[in-house]
Amino acid sequence: MKKISIVVPMYNEEEMAPLFFETIDKILSGIQNYEFELVITNDGSRDKTLEILKEELQKRNNLVVVDLSRNWGHESAVRAGLINCSGDAAIIMDADLQDPPELIPTLIETWEQGYDVVNAKRSSRDKDSSFKKETAGIYYKVLNKLSGKIKIPQNVANFRIISRRVIDEVNALPEKERVFRIEVPFVGFKTTEVLFARPERAKGETKYPLKAMVNLAIESVTVASVVPLRIPAYLGIVLSSFSICSFITELVFFILNLCHVTSINNVAMWGWLIINFVLLLSGIILACIGLMGVYLGTITNEVRSRPNVIVKEVLKK
Repeated sequence: MKKISIVVPMYNEEEMAPLFFETIDKILSGIQNYEFELVITNDGSRDKTLEILKEELQKRNNLVVVDLSRNWGHESAVRAGLINCSGDAAIIMDADLQDPPELIPTLIETWEQGYDVVNAKRSSRDKDSSFKKETAGIYYKVLNKLSGKIKIPQNVANFRIISRRVIDEVNALPEKERVFRIEVPFVGFKTTEVLFARPERAKGETKYPLKAMVNLAIESVTVASVVPLRIPAYLGIVLSSFSICSFITELVFFILNLCHVTSINNVAMWGWLIINFVLLLSGIILACIGLMGVYLGTITNEVRSRPNVIVKEVLKK
């Protein structure tokens, strides 16, 4: 009998946890001929999430609770769950039920057709705000432009099923900066998608505010590609060209002014124009330096070789 691991990170989900277990039990009880393992990562919750998980542990033989030493973040919590899962395949999903458990039978059925990765793709973003829809579209377009041969599926988050060999390859990746939605397409293997409509969160508040989404976007770009590091080189060539043109322009106006061909007012006008343009380009240079700083920070973290997650204890029967 094949074993399927359900990997779920939780952070301050005391409101959602009981509803999640109730819902997942209904779905899994209707799926025959499979053994299921629930791997829940407690990502340093400050509420009663861990207490609820320990209570559930007394009722279940198939529950594994991975308790982290502190709050490490969503990506690290997913990684801890994958390291501690033992299934022939793993379904990664969130606890807020916006990754609907009702899709699990379809994911398993599609996986059994010979696919190593079955992504759950949102069929639409109609319920999202205009800002979120536009920024999400830009996010995926930029990623795919920069990632080269790695094709990042659009409107696909972490919700998917992956085979044991994909789990092992992802776990074997050595880098410290982890973005699961980049890692899975990076390792490759046969992939397909199933569509689903994403419901509203049933209870509690989102654990992914705007700041977290911005950080994820930056990490995704730096993890997916080094192409942005080439941008300063291109801009340097452009800036050098403009500097030469500006020097020639100033020299010409200086000579014209000496020959009384033009007035000092015109020279001053052009001078201010050049100054403003140089200020604009200086802003671009500073942005490029900031971009290189992001990559330098990533390199620093890799060189330090600190763990990206520490497991306090693994609880199971």
